[in-house]
Amino acid sequence: MNCLLFFSFPPNCSRLTCAFLACKVDEFNVSSTQFVGNLRESPLGQEKALEQILEYELLLIQQLNFHLIVHNPYRPFEGILIDLKTRYPLLENPEVLRKTADDFLSRVALTDAYLLFTPSQIALAAILSSASRAGINIESYLSECFMLKENRTFLAKLLEGMKSMKNLIKKYELPRPEEVAALKQKLEKCHSPELSLNTNINASLSSKQSACFKISLNLLFKSLTCNRHSVEINVKSVVLLELSLSSICKRYYC
Repeated sequence: MNCLLFFSFPPNCSRLTCAFLACKVDEFNVSSTQFVGNLRESPLGQEKALEQILEYELLLIQQLNFHLIVHNPYRPFEGILIDLKTRYPLLENPEVLRKTADDFLSRVALTDAYLLFTPSQIALAAILSSASRAGINIESYLSECFMLKENRTFLAKLLEGMKSMKNLIKKYELPRPEEVAALKQKLEKCHSPELSLNTNINASLSSKQSACFKISLNLLFKSLTCNRHSVEINVKSVVLLELSLSSICKRYYC
């Protein structure tokens, strides 16, 4: 995703907008009201979050250049489970692996594994890890159904990568509460300078000054896009803009 969105808008709002859009992409039907209802916020906070999500949603899609499919381990994970049910009769009920494998996928997402391995490798590692914890040996599934019986070198490399993922999970440490609090404060300030300046200026302006500023900018835009009465519009816009900026400078910087 284009990182400009995160530098231009509150990261927490961008995160929520990404999650809401992901529900639509994966055809997981959740209304906007239901989505914000799951947030641990007050009713006022949920309402504010809803407004921000709907405001940033189209911008997020534009930043993604309308490429909405994100490849992740969950789809190949479901595919491997289906394959186990149809082509590996030695395992009577592959669904027993689901819960532990889901936990593996949740924990591995906190590491750098997504940057080092393909989604299918991560999904397969989740299945093997779950089977190992349940005391089930399914390495024969890899050699037979994946046709790796004759390619021991590749099989050994595949198993080594899965061990590396397990090590990444073991080494990962959850951040301490004080570290989380410090990061939250940083995220609140993580905006583009332009957006922060606009926000501060708007907060310090009176409604009359703000209206005057908007009118002057509107006239200036018209003067640049319309040839008719250009001289008259330019004179008006320059005067209004000069008065507005003078008032802003006195109020904001003095």
